[in-house]
Amino acid sequence: MSDEELAALAAQGDDSAMAELIARMEPLARAKAARFPNLPLEEDDLLQEGMLGFLRAVRSFRPDKDCSFRTYAAVCIQNSIISAVRKHNTAKNAPNSTALPYDDAVLGGLIGSQQSPLDEFSSYEEAQRLGEFVARTLSRKEKEVLNQRLAGKSQSAIAAALGINPKSADNALQRIRKKLREYSRQ
Repeated sequence: MSDEELAALAAQGDDSAMAELIARMEPLARAKAARFPNLPLEEDDLLQEGMLGFLRAVRSFRPDKDCSFRTYAAVCIQNSIISAVRKHNTAKNAPNSTALPYDDAVLGGLIGSQQSPLDEFSSYEEAQRLGEFVARTLSRKEKEVLNQRLAGKSQSAIAAALGINPKSADNALQRIRKKLREYSRQ
């Protein structure tokens, strides 16, 4: 049976046609998901999103539109995966992308390697407070500049990466230092 015939049967509720269509389309969805490496989303999550796009394709496919089901499903799968990636990268997830990594270089040695569990917990609490202070106090631009600086970039490299002039990067670094000094006095 052709993909188009299977899609028509699957849309009418034929489970065996749907199973056959899934078996045919899953490799396509897997290949589309594999095109997005190095994301916080796992490939299996992207595959699942792609398969949801496939199911929407089964429900909405119209054979009278001069397009094969495989082509239509490929577009639906791709769009579903892209939509999931975009959704993951929306503003509500922005705090995760601007979060400070908790290591010795970033936290100025707040977390040591030879600490008792109680000391480690206290250090963890201090790191949490510092992270909350940074999230609450620094502007979005200051957080971006700080993350670039913590990545080891120079002032001119920060300016180039963020598309700002070097003086603006310097001003942001000065404001960050001032705010962190205020934090250390608390």
